[in-house]
Amino acid sequence: MQRFRAKLYKVGYQRCVDVPPAVSRALGDEANIPVAGTLAGVPFRSTLTPRGGLAHRLFVHSRVWRARRIDIGDMLEVQLDRDLESRDPGMPHDFRRALQARPAARKIYDRASSALRREIGNWVAGARRTETRERRIETALDNLEARALRPKSDFGTTKRK
Repeated sequence: MQRFRAKLYKVGYQRCVDVPPAVSRALGDEANIPVAGTLAGVPFRSTLTPRGGLAHRLFVHSRVWRARRIDIGDMLEVQLDRDLESRDPGMPHDFRRALQARPAARKIYDRASSALRREIGNWVAGARRTETRERRIETALDNLEARALRPKSDFGTTKRK
């Protein structure tokens, strides 16, 4: 378990804390590191994102800072460990079948973040009518194939060197 104190600050509209470089190194050498722990005593699961200099940033969800009445400039107690639990979301069976028929979309889906895969799965599963679900599956596949034409850096999967 890695422990540190950090000051809450804002990037855009999101609140975050900087993770000390030694903690980043202790948790792994990837650009994005899955973590679990506590922030100000509130349990969370998240992903460390790169901030440069082989260090990371941890975005703090509003359910943490609002619940504790913490805001920009306040110091937080942070405890983190590498999150070893799978983050792969379930895939609706009809979407899985459709992916098998579209290898380009499948390749992009397999490379996508678990957050994007979860978002797609939830969107497809949230359709109440069969027609809506089928239309969403086609739209998702088309969008995945369109991503294949973008540079690799658009996927957030580039490894740090």
